[in-house]
This record gives sequence, C-alpha cells and structure tokens, in this order.
Amino acid sequence: MVTIRTNTIATAGRSRTTAASRGVAAKARGNGASKRTASRSTVFGPAGKAVQDGLTASLKGLEKIESEIATVVRRTVADALRASDSVARELAGVVREVVGGAVCAAEQAGSSLSVSIKGVARGAVAGVHDAQGNLAKAAAEIVKAAMREAAKARADVADVARRAVQGIAAGARESGANVADAVRAAVRSAAQTGTSMGALAADAVRQVLDGVVEGLDEIAEANAARAAKPVKAKAAKATKAVKTPHARPATRKTARQLAAAR
Repeated sequence: MVTIRTNTIATAGRSRTTAASRGVAAKARGNGASKRTASRSTVFGPAGKAVQDGLTASLKGLEKIESEIATVVRRTVADALRASDSVARELAGVVREVVGGAVCAAEQAGSSLSVSIKGVARGAVAGVHDAQGNLAKAAAEIVKAAMREAAKARADVADVARRAVQGIAAGARESGANVADAVRAAVRSAAQTGTSMGALAADAVRQVLDGVVEGLDEIAEANAARAAKPVKAKAAKATKAVKTPHARPATRKTARQLAAAR
C-alpha cells in the first residue's frame, strides 16, 4: 500500500482555489490575445484594473499550486514504485491510489478536481518515468482512474479528462519522455473509458479531446518535417573523357611485310 500525502495536497489546493478556477476561464490564449489584452489595459478603470490584478495573482497562484502538487505526487510515485518488487505489477495500483488521494484532498479543500488533477497527472507521469516504468500504460491508467473518480464525485468527467491529458503531456515533456506516445495512450484510454460510461459521456469526452488530438497531429507533422530535411547531394565530379586511340590504317610498307611473312 502507498501512503498519499493528502494533507500536503489539500493545503496546496486550499489557497485561492475558487478565484483561480474562475481565472482559468478568463486567461488569454495565444500571442494575439495577449496583445489585445495589453492594448485594452490602458482604458481600464479602477474596477477593471482591480479585476485584472486579482486574476493575474490568482493565475500565478494556480500555477504554483499545480507545481507543488506535481512535486509531491512525483516523489510519492517514484518512491513507491522503486520500493516495490515489480514496477510493472504495482504501477496500476499506485496510480489509482494517487488519483484517489487527489480526490480526497480536493474534497477536504473544497476545491474542484479539475483544478488539481492536472498537477496529479503531471507528477504521476514524471514519477513513473523516474522509476523506469511503462509510460504509455501509466498515462492510460491515470486518465481512466481520474475519469472514474470524477464520475463518483459527480464532477465534469470531460473536463477532468482534458486536464489529465494536459498534465500527462506536461509531465512527459519535463521528464524527457516521448510526449506524443504518452498523450496518444491517454486519449485512447479516455475515449474507451467514456464509452463505458455511456453515450453522453463518450460524446462529451470526444468533443473535449478533439482539440488535443489535432494539436498532437500538428506536433507530429512538425517533428516529421524537421526529421525529413532534404540532404543536398554532392554533385559528382565530372570525369574527363579519355580519348581512345584509333588504330592507324596499315601503310603500304606494312602490307608488303605482311605479305612477305605469309
């Protein structure tokens, strides 16, 4: 059995969780959105400026909370797998316990599972990689456990699946593992788990993960394009044509000599 540090996760998740969850929806996406936000900030009044400052602080706090959760989970998972007799045999059980501990921590802190599950998935994937476990299997198990726990807690299953996949991608990237393989396994597991929960859950999960799959395809295409750079073939040096000397016609003298020799 693995002891999950739920108190540490709960303490990290208690800090400004409600304001941070509202701030996620308002966060600007992409460089274009950032530029538009910067241009509008000059016309903000006192109320708009206060909201902007408050949400900025909340978002920074959310990132710090996520990092703290990931650190705790990564250490817990790596230590538990290293102490086990077989990493492959204990991997699924350790992942399920870690996700269950995250659910308990979220309930104790009064926060949403969607807020903490990304950090949990991020730390779990990195911990499995540290213990030299099967990353694809871990990614699939993390998403499945997260979705089932979300269904028990009556949380948004599709949103939990999306956040878990994002955490898996971040954890694989941080640990130097293959991000595409880990995310692909996670998305496949999410689709299968959603189907087992019913048509509505399957459709919701599919819609949420469509963007993740499209982004994964773009990354794969970019990597393939970089790997397939055309190699300039060195031009073969032109060889000088060697003139073949033609046989000179026999002179009359030579003909007489040949006749005499006969």
